Amino acid sequence: VHEYSAVIDPGLLSSIPLLAELDASTLSDVARSMLYCSYRAGDTLVYEGDPPQHTFCVLQGRVRLARTAPDGREQVLAMIGPGEFFNIVPLLDNHPNHANARAMSQVECLLLSRPALLELIDRHPDLARALLQNLASQLRELVVLVEDLAFRSVRERMARQLLREATKGQNGMAAMTHQELAERTGTVRDIAGRALPQFAQDGMVRLERGSVIVLLALLAI
Repeated sequence: VHEYSAVIDPGLLSSIPLLAELDASTLSDVARSMLYCSYRAGDTLVYEGDPPQHTFCVLQGRVRLARTAPDGREQVLAMIGPGEFFNIVPLLDNHPNHANARAMSQVECLLLSRPALLELIDRHPDLARALLQNLASQLRELVVLVEDLAFRSVRERMARQLLREATKGQNGMAAMTHQELAERTGTVRDIAGRALPQFAQDGMVRLERGSVIVLLALLAI
């Protein structure tokens, strides 16, 4: 991990969705409070159960958020990409980190400590409103995850997850491995591996090396 205390350009922050509507004064204040960090693929950024220290904004790469059961099984909560924040809740309620965060690739991100975040919220109501909107969006995503796990079949969950990933990518490409797809949908790799060829046979996806191309037929699932 490499930390740099160099001044962050406020113009960089204006391109981040959560901060995009903040005025120049607030952006400058936030920028002065942030640190830049980079992580290698496989590094753990946050450990579940540890005291909260920072919230993170990903600039480059992907971060996997997951909770671990006593028997070692994991449930993936989210895949965080460029422009997205994570680990805000523990800083606000001062309870332990609720998930492990692991770099799935080379990751560059901005860090904001708990004292700095709380001070910024006190000074800038517009930042507080932006954080509330972000937390509301995360809550909705978790509600959808619970709904999927409780009420949908494995096939339906995989189809919906592929669609979500495809909407984030380019040209309908969902760049996921079999293992990632299984973890995101609460199943095991073997089941995901058997389902994808069936999706391809049914004309719903096209499988390419390391990627899944989602076709329009999948929209009917």
